[in-house]
Amino acid sequence: MLTNELGQMSIFLALVFQVLFVFFAMVINIGLLVHDKINLQNSVDFGAYYAAQRQAEILNEIAHLNYQIRQDYKLLAWRYWVVGTIGRAGQNMSQPPPQLSLPGTGLPEAPRLYSNGGAAQEEVPVACLANPWWWEFARLSQNGVAPNENYCWHSYNWVSPSIPANPVPFTPATAGINIFALQTALYSQANYTMSCQEASPLSWAFVATILADYKFSVAYKKKAIKRLRANLVAPDPLDRNGESIRLGVIATIQRNLTESNRAGFDPNSVQMLNGLTRGGCEANGGEPTLPEIHTAPGLYFALLTGVGTSCGFTVAFQNQWQSIQGSGGINTWDPPMGAATGMLRQMTSGEPLTTDDMHSSLGFEKNPWCMAYMGVKTTTRSRKPFSPFGTPSTLEARAFAQPFGGRIGPWYGKRWDQAASTSFTPAQPSSANGSADMNPHSSQMADRTDPITSPRLTPGGSGYVYSPMTLPNYSRYPGDRLGMRSMLAKGAARHYFRSISPLVPAGGPTDPRIRLNWFYSYAGFMDSGDSLAYDAVAVAQTGSMPPPLIKFRQVEMAAVAPDLFDMTYYSIDPAADINYVTLARNNPNRYAIPNHRPVGDLGSRENANDMRARNIESQINAVNSPDPNAAGVDPTLRGALAWLARDWRHILTGWAPHRVTNFSFPVDRFGACDPPEGDPLPGVMIPGKCVAGGRVGYSVRLVSRSHLNGPWQVGGNGAGPNLLRNPPGGDTDF
Repeated sequence: MLTNELGQMSIFLALVFQVLFVFFAMVINIGLLVHDKINLQNSVDFGAYYAAQRQAEILNEIAHLNYQIRQDYKLLAWRYWVVGTIGRAGQNMSQPPPQLSLPGTGLPEAPRLYSNGGAAQEEVPVACLANPWWWEFARLSQNGVAPNENYCWHSYNWVSPSIPANPVPFTPATAGINIFALQTALYSQANYTMSCQEASPLSWAFVATILADYKFSVAYKKKAIKRLRANLVAPDPLDRNGESIRLGVIATIQRNLTESNRAGFDPNSVQMLNGLTRGGCEANGGEPTLPEIHTAPGLYFALLTGVGTSCGFTVAFQNQWQSIQGSGGINTWDPPMGAATGMLRQMTSGEPLTTDDMHSSLGFEKNPWCMAYMGVKTTTRSRKPFSPFGTPSTLEARAFAQPFGGRIGPWYGKRWDQAASTSFTPAQPSSANGSADMNPHSSQMADRTDPITSPRLTPGGSGYVYSPMTLPNYSRYPGDRLGMRSMLAKGAARHYFRSISPLVPAGGPTDPRIRLNWFYSYAGFMDSGDSLAYDAVAVAQTGSMPPPLIKFRQVEMAAVAPDLFDMTYYSIDPAADINYVTLARNNPNRYAIPNHRPVGDLGSRENANDMRARNIESQINAVNSPDPNAAGVDPTLRGALAWLARDWRHILTGWAPHRVTNFSFPVDRFGACDPPEGDPLPGVMIPGKCVAGGRVGYSVRLVSRSHLNGPWQVGGNGAGPNLLRNPPGGDTDF
């Protein structure tokens, strides 16, 4: 029997300490486990954010290339409506106007109406080079003296009166005069008929060359977009440099893991879900995600025919070149290719298959039901200090991130049904001729975002016919129904054309007349990437561009500069030369396209070092230049051209965070740059041109699975809420 109870408390404390130690060890293990779980989730969040950021960079580049296609189309329309029709002023006058009045005085925001012996009506425009403002037509006359003939100002279906062969009555007293007059009249007849007949090949060649410039330039950009699109929808997607995004995700996760997580991390455990590989969005290289808007612009040219000793004026479409008198004239401008016809004739005879990059295009539209997002999931096996034995704890984390806020470009139609492969496509235009077919309020145009472009050519469809509605045209601002039909729009560059003195001898490279060979850019596009007016022969002879051509390029840059419609529907990068073109120079194979050279914004020229850096900002500067010799628009009209961008900062209209915890509208950053002259940090791509301030293009946000699985209302007018075509599904899916 024990009589001494000393030490009982020590035994009790020893027992309690073991229990406390177990609790302490459990708390430490759980705390470290929770810390590792939080760290793993944060690391996976970073990985998903990284993947979506790479996705956003590709979308931003596609968006800017798509805008360049829009500018190519605008250039085609401007050249046709303005340059091709400068000789059309003065119809129904008894004589051609003494001075070029493009397109007239007053310049209202309305189409020009013509009276042809009845009620005034709008005239369908036609490209006609048979006027003295064109160098090639001026050269048709003897000794290079510009002829006074202007066949373009007459009404359609006009036939000139014949030049009399015997203008002086014969008498013995006037025999000498009669012989001289007869010889003069016969010479005039021959020269008159010759210049009339040779003008048709000129007019057709202009239409064909501007169409070729457009097609070559668009084809180059389409190749790049399709390559980037394929990278975007690949199961193991590639970034803008053609490198695996998954490897970047793994590296991002590893760099952010704790030591214990990193020790139990297996890179092979990383799973990545590219949302664009689901729901059929990846088919045909991503065509359901970014379908192309095929079109087929139809251009008129003046068909002049020598009828005996008179000249007849009528109009024809681009594909009616067989009607031109004297095939030798066409061969001069479009040499045969072996046994085949010349390339320009092939270009104007119709469109190739829609799979051919040379098919005319309005660009690409983004399917809202194929949502771009990235998911990342991984596991780690973590062993804690007080659990040295047994199976390590397995931690799992997943995250989703989504590019948002950018704009690839407008849909063709205003509605996109969830199951549809493209936006709503209204009925094709009728084949009726006449000004009524140009009515922008017609039923065919009511459901189109830009109602005045040439219509969509639905792949596999039929019934598309050339008509006045297929003329290239574009809206300058949302709701515009005139575009280049506006007298004010056509007159924006009249200062350039009025500076030409046409009735002087046609001279050398400094002659101010417009030259057809300025528009042969397609011939050297592979080397230059430049579709603006250029004269390689003159540059080779003088070592520099002639002053008239320098000014004309400024006019063309201003003609395609961003307008209100562009700023509404496109993500336009003012520093694309830094953000994209430089990458292409440093890595020529980034698009995986053989012999593919960088293509900058319109105005830049890749094989001319002093012109490489031209970009969107240069185009806007051409609009606003205070120097009359460098101004791209008529300085007296600049205030009335309200649709044109006045400052490159105004295109910084993308989403930008207002504050770290405030996602309200960024009033102080929208359309602004802070600091004003801020450039991107070296080696860091910033959407836009500002280190801080406004942005363009897609940003990135973390999202939940339920957010992506929930119903969306993104189909536009009349399309109700629906599920995405490519939701991530449940836990068993990813």
